[in-house]
Amino acid sequence: MGENGKSMVRGVVAGFAGTIVMSVVMLVLKGAGMEPGKLEPREVAENVEEKIGMRSLLSRRAFEVSWIALHFGYGSASGAVYALTRKVFGPVRPASTGPLFGVLLWALGYCGWLPLSGLYPPPTRVPKRKVAANIIAHITYGTTTAAAYRMLRDE
Repeated sequence: MGENGKSMVRGVVAGFAGTIVMSVVMLVLKGAGMEPGKLEPREVAENVEEKIGMRSLLSRRAFEVSWIALHFGYGSASGAVYALTRKVFGPVRPASTGPLFGVLLWALGYCGWLPLSGLYPPPTRVPKRKVAANIIAHITYGTTTAAAYRMLRDE
């Protein structure tokens, strides 16, 4: 496997690790009352499955597995995107790129393609504490993904 392939695999693994830590933070914030209602990844997956006509075909257990799989798949794929950005922008410190990547990922999703596709409301229609919790979770994701990516390098 070439260097680009290794970098992408590191990105996917780092994104998976970032998703684990992000998920823990989301659950902690939910327990603290900052995440009213459903967790965002669960709600987005439910809306995706409704849109494509699959939600009613899934048992409760199958749905639970599906939204978690979608959440981790998206997080892992986003880790690959992080690896690509590292290639474009060159070596920079994860302490700065990680949080920035997390905020950018949140903004592109929750201010961009999710509301535009009707899969999640824009931040202006979501309780402020839930928006804040979601941003915190994404900063955690980006920071963890960047740190894991750095730790996984061959050098």
